[in-house]
Amino acid sequence: MNAPYIHGRRRTFSASAAVDTQNAVITSIKTDDGATWSDMGRVLGKSEDRAAAYANTASPIDLPTFLAGCHEWGGRFADPLLALVGGRWADAGAICTGDEAAALTIANLLPAIIAIEADNLTEPHELLPHEVLIRRVHALTAIWLEMIATEKGRAR
Repeated sequence: MNAPYIHGRRRTFSASAAVDTQNAVITSIKTDDGATWSDMGRVLGKSEDRAAAYANTASPIDLPTFLAGCHEWGGRFADPLLALVGGRWADAGAICTGDEAAALTIANLLPAIIAIEADNLTEPHELLPHEVLIRRVHALTAIWLEMIATEKGRAR
């Protein structure tokens, strides 16, 4: 069956990776905020012991707990978990676009690439400082290629 909007590309992840991410996120927020397990439990709508278990065991959080965390901490809580499936947090009413125009993203990377290629040799250590920008350009071009493929599929 070929239904790209129903059967799109699936990003796979393991349940243990999801729980490990959940553990890291909850622990990080607790540490960063100087909160107690009682504080964390209050926000998550759970007991102090249950909140600690979500950060230290293989016990996955349930949907109401996830939503409570999203309500309190937004993307700080949700982004690492949603990233497992290629998602990211956006506030209701937000206009979801890239951080900057596509042309500007590519233009920002171009001088670095010109300098890196000046000796006709591209080495990983030269690319490393530009990883974030390279990933942004990659994400943009992947979207464009997907759009082209979709359009070509319609043209048949």
